[in-house]
Amino acid sequence: MLVVFFMVSVVFTGCLEDDEEVEETLSDEVHDDSAISYNVTVNRLEDVFNSMNYDGEYYYTEDEWAIHDISEIVEIDGMLMFGVTGKAQEDGYNCGLETWYIFPGESTFTPGQCLLSEKPAWHAEYVPSNDGALWAPNFHGPHTMYYTLPMSNEDSHEDTQSCIGMITATGTAPNLVWEDHGSPIICQEEGEENNDDPEPPALDPAIFIDDDGRMYMVYGGAHIWITELNPETGEHISGDPLSWDNGDNGDYVHLANGPSDAENDGDPWIEAPYIHKEGDWYYLFVNWYDCCQGVDSTYEIVVGRSESVTGPYLDETGTDMLEDGGNLVIAHESHDVIGPGHAGIFEYGTGEDKVQVFTHHYYPDDGEPWAYAHARTLTWEDGWPVVSQEQWDPMDYW
Repeated sequence: MLVVFFMVSVVFTGCLEDDEEVEETLSDEVHDDSAISYNVTVNRLEDVFNSMNYDGEYYYTEDEWAIHDISEIVEIDGMLMFGVTGKAQEDGYNCGLETWYIFPGESTFTPGQCLLSEKPAWHAEYVPSNDGALWAPNFHGPHTMYYTLPMSNEDSHEDTQSCIGMITATGTAPNLVWEDHGSPIICQEEGEENNDDPEPPALDPAIFIDDDGRMYMVYGGAHIWITELNPETGEHISGDPLSWDNGDNGDYVHLANGPSDAENDGDPWIEAPYIHKEGDWYYLFVNWYDCCQGVDSTYEIVVGRSESVTGPYLDETGTDMLEDGGNLVIAHESHDVIGPGHAGIFEYGTGEDKVQVFTHHYYPDDGEPWAYAHARTLTWEDGWPVVSQEQWDPMDYW
């Protein structure tokens, strides 16, 4: 749920190998695919990076760009796109969120657009302490993105804990025009610190559309919940972003808690939920432990499954995810990668040719950049997901 970013001419490795391989600024290229130019010209993210001053710690050259809280990949207008958390609002950076692209015939991530540099009025109304950075985007189709509006980390503020917003796009990628919904989708006032009846902060939204067309949002931190949205409006089914606080808790179902062996003063942590359906089973991916600490992060991704979208979600031993259940999917011990987080799944092809791509961020062990992203192939064994050791090459998609 924090930030930073990346880019270079190496396939999803997350680290620049040497200066000779990074001589070109990719966003200045014309990507040759039937003589079509894929240059970003509207709210160009790389212009923001290039105009930043060097008083801070990052975001100035390609080896310092970072990716954090990567969304799933989506297809749009013949290219691939994903969303990323915004950065700290300093040193000339002013984007709320970011999009990045994988252009036709390429394997690299290329900076896309700077979103919500002008903050919607409702942000100041609901979460006035927010410093401008928005977190953890997730797509509903390629033209609708949900995001987190967090409060400041300063304890002195008494505003709403957090809200989830929505932004929609028109036009043609990569030069889309994004517009905020104009009001929050969900807000939570007390958050996980309300121990008598803990509600999840409105963090890390992920959208799931069931086979019957019903639309759900799974979200939270410290506790993971699911609630239903109106598929026509994208808003909460109650029409009230504060429906939890107004006593309508029947619309919210508690799915998972963090691990009881967490070492943060006895405070188990869980966040970044993502639901995927495979066959007759619903799979809930979540993150345990600490994120956002660079190479000191202990994030890992675990999963449980259920025969119902609203749970209960159990691991392979039958343990409920409300009570420490969770199969390990990817962690430092399994894939030699520090702090993998924010699962997402992108599918292409059909039948025996179907490919599933599992995306996550991580922290390079040399700290350069601060955070980055990997994409790996996903397979299934005995009804459980298996993430490849090798990274996926987008050339397979093209």
